[in-house]
Amino acid sequence: MNKSSPAYLALFLAITAGIAGGALYSANALTAPVIKANAEKAEKASLLEMYPDASIDDFVVVDAEDIIADHPSVQGVYKYGDDIVIFKNAVSGYDGGTVFLVAINATDDTIDSFKAISNGDTKGIGSKITENAFAESLAGKQASGELDTISGATLTSTPVVEAINECATIAPTVE
Repeated sequence: MNKSSPAYLALFLAITAGIAGGALYSANALTAPVIKANAEKAEKASLLEMYPDASIDDFVVVDAEDIIADHPSVQGVYKYGDDIVIFKNAVSGYDGGTVFLVAINATDDTIDSFKAISNGDTKGIGSKITENAFAESLAGKQASGELDTISGATLTSTPVVEAINECATIAPTVE
């Protein structure tokens, strides 16, 4: 077969792509469990930051398959004590979006705690959502009510507030 023929080049490209795909699959298979374990460790650390007097065993993972299917921003759900439901959410923002935990008292619809895990938006503007001032501004407020957004960072904070409002409707149904 002539090395410059289209058939040879197509076959060579297909074999090379197959080898590269196999190598990528293998690398992913090796690193995926480590990445998942590190993400779970970071999430548990965030839960303990929200509730420093708690132990990691105090947080019960809720089977949230149906919740996640119906509410795309929700990535996970925990119960803490009898009344607190903690939602892990990921929302888009101006640029990179925000991943956060919000704890809602299912009995009285108040925000018990808020913790931003990551934010990819503009440093100094959208990233204000990760600061304690924003979390403190939410504490004790009605989760289903009107919540303040961050001035100048509306595209970052509005999806966070909307997700909190959505979680408020879900919290009373979580068992």
